[in-house]
Amino acid sequence: MILPSIETPADLRPLSYEELDELAAEIRTFIIEAVKKTGGHLGSNLGAVELTLAIHRVFESPNDIVLFDTGHQTYVHKLLTGRRYGFRQLRQRGGLSGYPSRSESDHDWIESSHASTALSYAHGLSVALQHRKELAGFGGNRRVIAVVGDGSLTGGMAYEALNNLGHSGQRVVIVLNDNGRSYAPTISKLSESLTSLRLHPTYVSTRQRMRESLSKVPGIGRLAYLGVHGVTSVVREMVTPHTFFENLGVRYVGPIDGHNIAAIESAASTPSVRALVLTGEGGAFSSGLDLKSAAASVPDPATIGDNLRRWFHGLILALRRIEKPVIALVDGAAAGFGC
Repeated sequence: MILPSIETPADLRPLSYEELDELAAEIRTFIIEAVKKTGGHLGSNLGAVELTLAIHRVFESPNDIVLFDTGHQTYVHKLLTGRRYGFRQLRQRGGLSGYPSRSESDHDWIESSHASTALSYAHGLSVALQHRKELAGFGGNRRVIAVVGDGSLTGGMAYEALNNLGHSGQRVVIVLNDNGRSYAPTISKLSESLTSLRLHPTYVSTRQRMRESLSKVPGIGRLAYLGVHGVTSVVREMVTPHTFFENLGVRYVGPIDGHNIAAIESAASTPSVRALVLTGEGGAFSSGLDLKSAAASVPDPATIGDNLRRWFHGLILALRRIEKPVIALVDGAAAGFGC
């Protein structure tokens, strides 16, 4: 077992990629067992295991500021920052929060329980570090990283922040975890665009043919690499009418396999990178785990704390007795209310 030996992100750096694969499997098993007992978020965390491992190997939290949007994908982050034993009371009164919590750890910078806020935080923190001459490239060595699920790009605040980041040129590394899920399947034109790019046969086959052809040419230098990069950019432009991030002034790299730790580390280590587009719904399926079966084994919320859902149902049923239409407004987690 490797997981019991991980108390800080620094413990990850000596591990080989084979050991990291073993650790990723242990983490998924641990999270599933914990959520079975207390309830919690499965899909978003099973999908962020390799991503979180790579982020914590490349960057040095808490000196580097790592933000998550939304915060329900931080179970792996919590495991890697010394809070393994707290999962016995995950989401219980007095226990471990299901979201980032500044009172729990110096590795948690914001308490992000809902979507679309982290990019604005990242912009502000980057400006603050720059003014204090602590930001990398401006007299310091600290970096700001925003790990953003695609479900967090459904709110207007995120687009305002992206516009500000692109306009100002402020140094922030944005990691877009294109996993197709937030609380529920992501519904947005951006998500559809990312998925079509990832799966489009023209882009995939052309990129693969170029890689195979170049692998046979001896002594490929940087000039050839730049040429390939330019061609793949053209291919992306043909697949999608416009490049979303670059139109906002944010240079991006991707799509990258979100379960390939080496690939994520390589891209994230590039000094000029501003945004990484990662793919993958969460390793649960590739590992043979049935995510729906695992979720079904989680106790019903009625057995865990106050039963908000039962109260909400009762309220709606009472209101329906009134001979008028009833319109109920809930947040993005409508399934949690039984809607």
